[in-house]
This record gives sequence, C-alpha cells and structure tokens, in this order.
Amino acid sequence: MTLVQSLRGALLASLLLPAGLLLAQEPKVGTDYYEDKVDLGFKVKVPKGWTQIPPQPGDPNLVVRYSAAFNNYIKIGKGENLGLGVFVIAFDKRKKGKEATSTGSDDEFDLGSVGAKDTLDWIKTRLVQGKHWREVESEDLKIKTVESARSIVYEAQHEDDEDALIRMFVAEYTLEPGLKIAFLGNGPGDRKWNKYESAYEKLAKSFERVEVETLAGGTSTDSNTPRGKKRAQLQLEVAKLSGWNLYETENYFIVSDVTDKGFMDELMVRIEAIRDVYEETYPPEQARAILAEKKELEDKKRRDKKAEDDEPEDGEPDDEEPQEDRSISALDPIEASRTSVLRVCSTEAMYHKYAPGSGGSAGYWNSAVQELVIYDDKQGGGRRDTWIVLNHEAFHQYIFYFYGALAPHSWYNEGTGDFYSGYEYKHKKFNLKENPWRKTTIQSAINTGKYVPLREFVTWTQLQYYGQNDMGVERGICYAQGWSFIYFLRTGPTAKPRGWNKDWNDILDKYLRTLGTTGDLEAAVETAFAGVNWHELEDAWKRCIAP
Repeated sequence: MTLVQSLRGALLASLLLPAGLLLAQEPKVGTDYYEDKVDLGFKVKVPKGWTQIPPQPGDPNLVVRYSAAFNNYIKIGKGENLGLGVFVIAFDKRKKGKEATSTGSDDEFDLGSVGAKDTLDWIKTRLVQGKHWREVESEDLKIKTVESARSIVYEAQHEDDEDALIRMFVAEYTLEPGLKIAFLGNGPGDRKWNKYESAYEKLAKSFERVEVETLAGGTSTDSNTPRGKKRAQLQLEVAKLSGWNLYETENYFIVSDVTDKGFMDELMVRIEAIRDVYEETYPPEQARAILAEKKELEDKKRRDKKAEDDEPEDGEPDDEEPQEDRSISALDPIEASRTSVLRVCSTEAMYHKYAPGSGGSAGYWNSAVQELVIYDDKQGGGRRDTWIVLNHEAFHQYIFYFYGALAPHSWYNEGTGDFYSGYEYKHKKFNLKENPWRKTTIQSAINTGKYVPLREFVTWTQLQYYGQNDMGVERGICYAQGWSFIYFLRTGPTAKPRGWNKDWNDILDKYLRTLGTTGDLEAAVETAFAGVNWHELEDAWKRCIAP
C-alpha cells in the first residue's frame, strides 16, 4: 500500500473506535508533562495517563497530540461518536529569517510559511467532526514566564448531528514576537463540558518556558550530506518525544517506540537484507542509466520547445542558463536512498493513531513525506505478518529513490511488493517463496473464472485495482492476481513452467525502462507487451498458478 494523499482533516477521525466498547474517561490532571527543551523551549502538563502521538513529518503546526490510552471516544447527542484529543500546536514565524515580513498585527501569520494562519483556522482545517465553529468565551491568562496568554472556548455542531455540540478549550501563549504556542483540548458541548474545561484550564495554567539546550551528541561529521541532514532532523524530532528512539543501519534511519531490543535488532538486519534482494533485480547501475536517459529525453524536449517558441536571431547568443534539478531523481540513487526513514510503531493502536487515514492497512509508504510506517504485530497476527508487510512496503520506498517519483500500474507496483513479501528469511539470508497471503486467493479466482483477463488487467488504474471496476473484482483478488503475474514473469525465465515463451523474458524490464524514461504508462504497457499472444500468455500463467 502506498500512501501519497494528504492526511489533513483526519486527526480526530483516527481516534474513533468501534461502538460497544467502554467509553473514554474524562481528562484528569496529574504530574505528566510534555516538554520541549531542544527547540521551542516550553513545558505543559497533559492529561494523566494519555498516550503521546508524534506529529506527521513536516507538519507546520502540530507539535504533539495526546489521546486516551485505551478507548478514546465518547457519545454525544443522539449517539454520535466524538474522539477526544489534546493538541499542542505552534506558529513559528521566526523560521522565515531574513525573509520575514509583517502584513499587519502580530496576530497575522503567513499561511504559506507556517501552515494555518491562527488557532481557529487550524481547528477548522485540520480537525473533523465539527462545523460552524464560533468563539463563545475568552479571558486573559496569567502565565509568569510568557509575554501574554489567553484562553478561548470554541463551540461547533457535530457534522452528523446539528443538535450535538462540541467544545474546544484553547490556551494561546505568545512567547516572543513571531512565536506562539497553543494548547487545545476538546469535549462534549453539553452540561458535561464543565468538567472537561476545568481539567484543561488547570493543565493550561501549568505552562512555563524552559531554557533551550544544545542537542546531546553535537554535530555529526557528515552534517552537510543528505544523510547527515536527515539524521539531524530526526535527532531533533525524537528529542522532543518521550519513548521514541532513533536507530541507524547503513541505509536506513529507524524511528520507533518499540522497547523489545531483540525485535529491533532483527528488524535492522532484515531491512538491510531485503534491500540486498531488491538490488539484485533493481541494481543502482540500472537506475542511473534510466535516470540519465530520462534526463536526456527531457533536455531534448526543452531544447526543441525553446527552438520552436523562442528561436534567437542569427548570431544572438542564448543566455538562458539551465535550471538545476533539485528533485529526488537529481541525486545519485544510492545517496538519495540512504536517507530512507522507517517508522515502527509498537502496537497496531499506535500505528492507527499516528497515521490518520491508514484504515485497515498494516503498513504504508508515504512518498509525500518520504516515510515508511509499519507496526510490531506481535499481539495481533504475529511478527510473521510484520515481516511480510515490511518486505512489501520497503520495496515501494526503495524504487521511489532509485527511479524518482515513479508511479507504475498497480499490477506492477503492488504485485512486485507482494512478490518480495514472499521471501523467507532463514540462516541470515532471504530465499524466494510463494506469498502465503495471495496464492490460495488467486487459485480460487482462476478456478471460478473471477479473475481479470490479463490484457485488461495490465491497463487498470489504481482505483480499478482497489475494487472500483465494472467487473466487480474485489481488491483482494486484484492484489493476489498482481502477485501471481509478477511471480510468473519473474520466475519464468529460469523455472520455465509449461507453455513458457522465451519472448516473455524481458517483459518486466521493458516496462520499467519505458516508464522510467518517458513517464508514459500507456507506452510502457505497449512496449512491454508488443507482439505478445495474450491467449498464450494467459493460459501459461493459469497453468503455472492454478495447475
């Protein structure tokens, strides 16, 4: 599963749990603090026993959020669910440096540089479930260590029940010109709100500034390299969170709240070992060649377009300098891939709280923020499932760095991910095996005629592959068919199953090269399957997979 869509507007939705479970407890004041002493320099109390959830990479405002440790929803109105959450957000205009400009009062912040323009804008754009937010009360707060502070209560209607009210307590702190912190906590807008507001107010009044300290460990020797810069960024992130640690292997940075040392040691060995397997089929030299050919084609197109649109007069020099390509594809593939980030959540619950919108997935690669996220499934399906997911999703991450923002058809992309999921790790080495999640599914589909004809299958969009197709073929069958087709084409040249045609040996290589150089999905399919007898290919595939 790749995740490239925005996670905006899903923070509170991710806190919801199925009905029928015990409801969340009201927030209570204890001695638990959130403290940031390496960046913004403050600390504030948070609800007793609630779970700390890190922000998504690159989030311009969210510093940290908290949810009830177990069930974290309550019923309001006629039975609607309200996910409870506490959020700490920041508006740091200082980061603009010399480019900082004032557009008016200190309350105004540039949306492009700091995300939301103010706290209410953040509530409206980042949190779901509420509509028609409005201020119902406010007052000044006396916080000794800050320039000024105030509390505000906002109210909204539940998006699915206009009679059900939601309230949000907000405490805003101006630490210095250009730097504001806000503490937010939500709850029901009925008579129960007083208990929530009382707790949130007590927590908010605990806010105080702390002295910013130099990050332990100092500056690394490779601080100016892509890997060094990524390390510094992640070191700062984990320093602001409790229970999260940073691990390093030769090619990966691993951020995790897992406390099982044996599991983490095995994971670090496995991620490098499966990368070695990827490199056998997708060597760096091939990536460099494809990217070079792609650049050559793009340069030619630019030259041709310039000659057509703006041909200079005879003897007139062309003074236009070529623009530097700062995209991932402009970096050497090995250098770029060595900044790979893997986040490993300790539980499935933490995974879904961290990743709003992750739905029923067990892992994802988010190219938008360049992060691979999985969880330790020891308490669920078992760690065997964890390793299967890791092998699949890490392929998406690997191919992104080696071929730029490549977006193959799902049969190739997801099918190859599942192909690697079938690799079994024994005696410190990976060996290819059939994917246990997919084989029986596709065999049943073939035997009942519920598969997609290959000629059509290789052209399907992601939405069709995910089940939105006129044939009524479910997503699970498409995934199984994608795995089986890649397995058939990858193993065919050496295994030579009954009916194998040597002309099929380079179908996958042709597809990748054409797509990598042109970015044209249609051309990639046409080139890869040019001259193929589809009836012959489909019959051989079915006999191999479902004999």
